[in-house]
Amino acid sequence: MSIFFFLMAICSFTCLSAAILLTLSRKRIAMDHRIKHYFNDIHQVESMEKIKGKKKSFRPFSRLWNRGLQLISRKTSKAKQKKLDHLIRDAGYSGRLTALEFRLIQLLISIGGGTAVFFLFAPMADSMVMTLLLAFGVFFLGFQYCTFYLSKKKTRRIARINRDMPDFFDTVNLLIEAGLGLDAAILTVCQKKKGPLSEEFLFVLEDMKRGKSRREAFYELRMTVPSDSLQSTLTTMIQADYLGVGMSKVIRNLTVRIREQRRESAREQAMKAPVKMLFPMVFFIFPSIFIVSLGPLIVKILTEGLM
Repeated sequence: MSIFFFLMAICSFTCLSAAILLTLSRKRIAMDHRIKHYFNDIHQVESMEKIKGKKKSFRPFSRLWNRGLQLISRKTSKAKQKKLDHLIRDAGYSGRLTALEFRLIQLLISIGGGTAVFFLFAPMADSMVMTLLLAFGVFFLGFQYCTFYLSKKKTRRIARINRDMPDFFDTVNLLIEAGLGLDAAILTVCQKKKGPLSEEFLFVLEDMKRGKSRREAFYELRMTVPSDSLQSTLTTMIQADYLGVGMSKVIRNLTVRIREQRRESAREQAMKAPVKMLFPMVFFIFPSIFIVSLGPLIVKILTEGLM
């Protein structure tokens, strides 16, 4: 019986992993299939038929996945979907994952983890109530972990944007002084320098190609990226574009100000370090020192007395 539960747990983990991997890479797979369809030679028709045959084998799973998405769309409110979309975009998964897909993956991870824990511990547990509580705890942790993961990715992405800003705008300033326009300079830097800041400005350039003005595109970027340094920088660039001030001088002053803000932030973090170290020292380091230094004395007093 325990072997059966173990096999069921392995099957549930395997299905869950396959669902997550297929969801994250299905758009890339579809794009590869389109490229092969339009640009392959005539001699590769047989390979395309094999790929189509493989796609047909995934149709039952795709139907179940689409039904799951439809069910999630009915149960999730528009406000919650919008909030998840903002969180996914801030985490850097925009275009690869939607709010409904994230919610479905979140449910699959939590349900799969809780079911696997129940099947693993049910044969050897003395109390079924404790097993159910443990499975429910794993379900709750799995459900919350996905949101926590996106929040951590968002924090790291914003930190990297703040770290890349001085070098990014320094390079843009050099290209503008070399004779390029602002849009061409930003595009060149985005193509050469990879990172979240380059991705955000590529979105801005795509919006400008669709007909938006530079001020509108910069304003939307300012509203979507929760970075104080980038927001203040974009505000200055919007005002300079509106007033007709030369961008080279503005960006040069911006890079100086950004580096000063980073130095001030480093000093602020250094001033906070003693306060943050106080609690670990009081609760972990000082008790260990007292035990090592005063422990033998206390044992001697208890065994031999004060005389």
